[in-house]
Amino acid sequence: MHSALRPKPQSKQTYSTVIPSTLPNQKTHQNGHLSKPLHTNGNGYHHHSTQQSLSSTSSTTLERYQNIPSLSSSQTAFQWSLGLINSKGKYLTSENFGCKINATGNSLRKKQKWIIHYNIQDDVIYLMSPLNYYLSTDKYGRLTCDKLTPDIDCQYQLEFSNHPLTNGRWAFKSVVYGMFLGGDGDHLHCFSKTPEWWLPHLALHPHINLKHILRKRYARLDENEIHIDEIVPWGSNALITVEYCDDKYAIRTCDRLYFHKEGKLIQQCTDESLFTIELNKGYLAFKDCEHRYLTAVGPQGIMTTRNKVAGKDELFLLEESKLQVCFTAHNGKLVSIKQGIDVSANQTEISDSGIFQLEYDDKTAAYHIRTCNNKYWKLEGNGVQATGEKNMSETSFQIQSLNDGRIAFQAPNGKYIVPHPTGHMRAVSDTPSTTETFLLKFINRPIIVLKCDYGLVGYRNKTCYKLECNKSTFHVFQLENDHDGTYYLKGSHGLYWELLNDSSISVSGREPSKFSIELCQQNRIIIKAPNGQYLKGEQNGSMTTCSTINQATSWEF
Repeated sequence: MHSALRPKPQSKQTYSTVIPSTLPNQKTHQNGHLSKPLHTNGNGYHHHSTQQSLSSTSSTTLERYQNIPSLSSSQTAFQWSLGLINSKGKYLTSENFGCKINATGNSLRKKQKWIIHYNIQDDVIYLMSPLNYYLSTDKYGRLTCDKLTPDIDCQYQLEFSNHPLTNGRWAFKSVVYGMFLGGDGDHLHCFSKTPEWWLPHLALHPHINLKHILRKRYARLDENEIHIDEIVPWGSNALITVEYCDDKYAIRTCDRLYFHKEGKLIQQCTDESLFTIELNKGYLAFKDCEHRYLTAVGPQGIMTTRNKVAGKDELFLLEESKLQVCFTAHNGKLVSIKQGIDVSANQTEISDSGIFQLEYDDKTAAYHIRTCNNKYWKLEGNGVQATGEKNMSETSFQIQSLNDGRIAFQAPNGKYIVPHPTGHMRAVSDTPSTTETFLLKFINRPIIVLKCDYGLVGYRNKTCYKLECNKSTFHVFQLENDHDGTYYLKGSHGLYWELLNDSSISVSGREPSKFSIELCQQNRIIIKAPNGQYLKGEQNGSMTTCSTINQATSWEF
């Protein structure tokens, strides 16, 4: 655009760093809602009022804004990975060369995954590209994305649309210049005086644990309701799936039911079970079709929608759902801590005391095994007890995947764990043999969604049930255990995964086929097909098998 036609930028202003919840003259209701946390301008959108201009500003404040340091963990406690879709249906894209950006992406891939950093100190957000550069603008509205350290030109405020045609969309307003991010194709800018709307598409794995911020409790399935009353999300009923559908989000329970805005669970996805999302103080708020926000009600924390104002009681955090499993020893007994602090293989029924959470440590390539009492397996002498804290050297266990779903534990002393005749776990063996093997069963994955570097796993199209791994939307599969360490995978139409003659996978089998699952890293697995080869995904979406584990794809699970 010619400079003569470009709108004049607003002059730079200095802002206070006080957020609304700490302003001395602001009133707060008894239920924790701010009296006026949102401002509507009459054009069908609102924003969180997070800044106030100052008539006089101290020199220290001016210096801080002129030279903002790199963001510390205390400043950016909240990060969200997402794609941003403009009014033309194109994703904001960061090219690999030249730090160039455009809005040309057709789907959510690696180059379209941006990170929103929420800055607690200044109550603003930063947009970081997939290459770890920050998006910034200048006084002429020109955009660049080549800063490794953010400054004031990288700061944006979010505004949210309530208009029926743009409901659920976000606008990014430059804090310094007061202009909005917009444009299309290669012609992106930040000089719009009115909001240009972007649709947020979350890039996290759909399996999550839903945490209510004010109550500090997690959501779980309880008959035909969702209750937010669990201190630690434990077992399959705490598994929540967030599904992107029709530019909105549906919340599903572990039994595949959809959450309805009135608090009940229903079989089919409807307008009443779809929500838009807003980012408020770094947390997410879910808004239904009547512009009411998701919250928890009563001592049981029954999840429903109620208020038309997003306050503290309407804020949620989506946390990664870590794998929870149970182990069966060679004696046919389940490993448990039911009898106290000793980890023993002497139980016949699964209970919370026999469920363990696997937390992978990238630094040591080992697992910390968490128990229902919030302690970790710890090597005490040659025995194993549930008395450890995370990140202790005595709580780092290697889990080695063997054949057909069996595993072996290598303790911190280098020895393999074998159950004593009394059931007590002892780390005394030099090599894993039959007595040192355990069957692993996934507890909080009754349904699964698979994701790889190329996208999500779903059907090729509505009429072809061949699986492809570069989809922007997913299909849910039921995981059935065969009690011998292998699994059957079943589609929602009742047919099973099967291996075709061309080594591809189709969900068209009338009889179940056995697949093996091996642990890889945190929430990642490797899948072995019935032919003994490993499942591999390609960039073009094809899913075939390969002979070596080094070529296999590790799937987010």
